[in-house]
Amino acid sequence: MYIDRYTPVRGGRWSDRLRQLSIWSIASNYFPVKLIKTEDLDPKRNYIFGYHPHGTATVGAGINFLTEATHFSTLFPGIRPHLMGLHTNFFYPFLRDLFLSLGECSVSRESCQYFLNGSSGQGDAVVIVTGGMKELYLTEYQRMIFYLKKRKGFIRLALENGASLVPVITFGENEHYRQYKNWISNRWIWGRSIVGYLPLRHAVTTVVGTPIHVNQIIDPSQTDIDQLHDQYLQAVEQLYNTNKANYGFENVKLEII
Repeated sequence: MYIDRYTPVRGGRWSDRLRQLSIWSIASNYFPVKLIKTEDLDPKRNYIFGYHPHGTATVGAGINFLTEATHFSTLFPGIRPHLMGLHTNFFYPFLRDLFLSLGECSVSRESCQYFLNGSSGQGDAVVIVTGGMKELYLTEYQRMIFYLKKRKGFIRLALENGASLVPVITFGENEHYRQYKNWISNRWIWGRSIVGYLPLRHAVTTVVGTPIHVNQIIDPSQTDIDQLHDQYLQAVEQLYNTNKANYGFENVKLEII
């Protein structure tokens, strides 16, 4: 692990064979999980996928971008998705190697820059769950709450590298566990079966939106960042409102905080 310590921030260790294992299709069919494309992506560009919402288990992000269970490479030929996770994910022997082989990398700035500045070529898509742990604690059954108004680091990355921004929304991500409140921990979750850890069976549909192409600004000002951030927020709202009725969320209002 010490010798291999830079791998999570230098592109990981991609394995097509591991991503194509049939076990991922079995896991996908349990919910089931679907991936929807709204527009083709140019493999000569690099992308930042802003993933929403975090949910309790981030099932949509894991199945769609770490495996080929929903046929990502067929829908987006020439694009290699890299789900960016906490650096602590790579502190566990064997588990870290699984994550690295599936394309997961550290969500650190150094790691994102490695893909976005062309060090590994073109056609890379870094998938960032922008709401992070803040959004995890906001997860509620049959609600859509995105912690996004203060998240601007990924916007700066897009400007500095001229990477296209792609909003991604998963419908059904918050419905795999029920949240309960008590006087001890204020909140606990429960899924399926006696032990409660197995997630509930609920359809998961991930919609990949239209890319916002960004002109590179090596040293963006705060005004540049705020303008692109506002444009991204509008794109997220439009993507949600356009698709919500298709997946049973027509009565659920999007809350961006």
